[in-house]
Amino acid sequence: MRPVSLAVPLAIGLAAPPAHAEMFGPDYQPCDERPNTLAIVECVQAKTRAADQRLNAAYKALQARIVPAQRQPLVTAQRLWVQYRDANCLFYGMQEGTIRQVQAAECLRSMTSDRARELEQAMRFD
Repeated sequence: MRPVSLAVPLAIGLAAPPAHAEMFGPDYQPCDERPNTLAIVECVQAKTRAADQRLNAAYKALQARIVPAQRQPLVTAQRLWVQYRDANCLFYGMQEGTIRQVQAAECLRSMTSDRARELEQAMRFD
């Protein structure tokens, strides 16, 4: 029987940057150091509330800056986006296992943060 070498997987793991840095940017502070699933979900939900405040501020600011003809399409798009986000993240939370709670919470956080960024960027082009 040949001995299994852990050197290659370990070297690959050490060479790769943390997944959260690639996915969320260098300023992202992960919640995975929390002691249990509930604490992780609560941490992610707090981040989601902050992203939601940012999203609402960007939405209101954009509404104030765009021409009147753009307002209703933005309202429609935002309402449809909220429906999509909620349905998409519900998909992740419907499977068994506690990790699914974390995935669903992270889905809400990341999609909300992305939409806030999108609306903030839209203000640069009006």
